[in-house]
Amino acid sequence: MAQNLPDNTDIVTGVRILRPAHGGTCFAHANDKPIFVSGAIPGEVVDVRIDSRRSRVSYGTAVNIVEPSQHRQPHIWPEGEKLGVGGADLGHVTPAYQRQWKSDVIKDQLSRVGGADTLEHVLETVGESALTVAPATGDETGSLLNRRTRVDFEVSPNGRLAMKREASNELVEIETMPLADESILELGLLGDSAWRKFFKPGKRVRAIAPNAGGRRVLIGNQTFNASQHRVEDQATWEVEAAGYKAKFEVHTAGFWQAHRSAPQDLVELVLAAARVQPGQSVIELYSGAGLLTKFLAHQLGSEGAIISVEGSRQAVADARRNMEGTHAERDIRSGRIDGRQVLRAWSDLGERPDVIVLDPPRSGAGRDVVKAIGAVQPKRVVLVSCDPAAGARDIKELRQVGYSLETFHPIDLFPQTHHLETVAVLSRKSASKSFIPVSISPKDMGLSEEKEQPTYANIRDYVQKTHGMKVSSLYVAQMKAECGLETQADRSGDKKQPKCPPEKREAILDAFRHFGLIGEDGTEE
Repeated sequence: MAQNLPDNTDIVTGVRILRPAHGGTCFAHANDKPIFVSGAIPGEVVDVRIDSRRSRVSYGTAVNIVEPSQHRQPHIWPEGEKLGVGGADLGHVTPAYQRQWKSDVIKDQLSRVGGADTLEHVLETVGESALTVAPATGDETGSLLNRRTRVDFEVSPNGRLAMKREASNELVEIETMPLADESILELGLLGDSAWRKFFKPGKRVRAIAPNAGGRRVLIGNQTFNASQHRVEDQATWEVEAAGYKAKFEVHTAGFWQAHRSAPQDLVELVLAAARVQPGQSVIELYSGAGLLTKFLAHQLGSEGAIISVEGSRQAVADARRNMEGTHAERDIRSGRIDGRQVLRAWSDLGERPDVIVLDPPRSGAGRDVVKAIGAVQPKRVVLVSCDPAAGARDIKELRQVGYSLETFHPIDLFPQTHHLETVAVLSRKSASKSFIPVSISPKDMGLSEEKEQPTYANIRDYVQKTHGMKVSSLYVAQMKAECGLETQADRSGDKKQPKCPPEKREAILDAFRHFGLIGEDGTEE
């Protein structure tokens, strides 16, 4: 590849590319100084246009490939490459080597961000082969085009759809989008489109191709169907995994995995990692519209319990609707996810959860949340990461609060880009000098402490032995709140929160009387 450049362009010639870097660039040295190069492949010799400098580090773009790699291919999106649009930063790399590239980045970030000890721990527990990035279902062969069921644009001053240049706010109009599902392209949104009558400069436009409902186009805050008629702000999806098919309604402005196979692949990986059994309890953090929540609840069954926490109110509203028909006790919460939120969920659950599942944003879970998880001490933690640097940091910090890596599964849900997902399972290990013991009670966080006698387990055991039925901790918590024995988090907005059935209500009240929590008249002792 060669480009015609103005005479005053700053060019460095003959740069040997050393390794892939996190973020879709490659690392090299030019004039004994570090440089990150876009559009290159490790092992190549390229000429680089310097785009910017920060301190001693330069950032540039390969403009002439002197010695091409065997893994180079014609860019899958020539228009995007020419215009410098983000979204296909690995489009010049063959699909198989894209996954190798991502594996190398995972290993690099485990070492650089997690530290040499973290990388050593990962290699000792799961082996280097576990760092191999797997293709998404259906991506084992082929060009990996037309995989995205959701694409976002902005409207240019000329009233056409556009995207931003990489690392810039500059909009450039586009005529093609090979990453989008074919049914999105068939809408005819690009170029001089019949949709332009709806486009206003500066508006955001989202095209969606759900697998269980009609296509949707979100323009600003208005949703249209493929016939350009206004419709409800919902897209319908179906996911089948682990022998169970579920339907989801998600707001058109909300989050849903973009790759056509991503929902199924992620659910199957998380279910295999969590290994939940009927009657167990789960806390889920960053739960979105309920994709993982619904499948976890299905496996927990009517005697199980799950508390999920999500920061987006709209996503929580979607999740509450999507959870209809599940039988597990569930508490779908909206709120900022921090250490207090984790400990509050534990306090309201009334027992130590068997599993905590978390799927944080690209910034990761962070130390505060991880410290709280260490205090809760679930048997297993299932960590879903969409950023290898944040994932490495979270694994490092989970190890510091007493967890050891058990399994590690990276998967490429973002072909043609540097992004990927990893699903890691960490389980508790014996106390040793290699981790920092954490002892935080709900009282330390300003919450009510668990009662020493009777415990939730005592109450559940009494009900099962005396009345021959199982009750969940959430039902016990409901009845404690009803009797004024303790308060629960506000769930007034959850109209679908299941209520304790009459026969279980009477059995729990009998247990309260047995343990002296209430008198015969039902009032607190």
